[in-house]
Amino acid sequence: MESSELRIGNYTLDHGHPEQIPYGSDIDSAGLMEPIKLTADWLNKFGFEKFDFEYEEGIEITYVLEKKNGHQFVLSDDFQPMDGEIAMLDYKLLYVHQLQNLYFCLTAEELVVKP
Repeated sequence: MESSELRIGNYTLDHGHPEQIPYGSDIDSAGLMEPIKLTADWLNKFGFEKFDFEYEEGIEITYVLEKKNGHQFVLSDDFQPMDGEIAMLDYKLLYVHQLQNLYFCLTAEELVVKP
């Protein structure tokens, strides 16, 4: 991983175990860390709720994180950020730290594992 991809608080694999980066100096050893693949389990840990919508064409799955101000942060079933039913970006999120960084950029809030 490149240090430019990481921020304090990002989750990465350190020696095979998920760990949060506690200090800026730890980012310097990014080459020793591995990214954590984004999964539905990780979304659940962050507080996302899974919704299944049945249409004539099939089932659509979305993951929604309700925010305190009534807004929602929505991902498609393949982890593409969405605005309603429209994809916001041309790429899909692959790793946990990418989701954390995008969430912070859009909300100015940290995305952390819920207790």
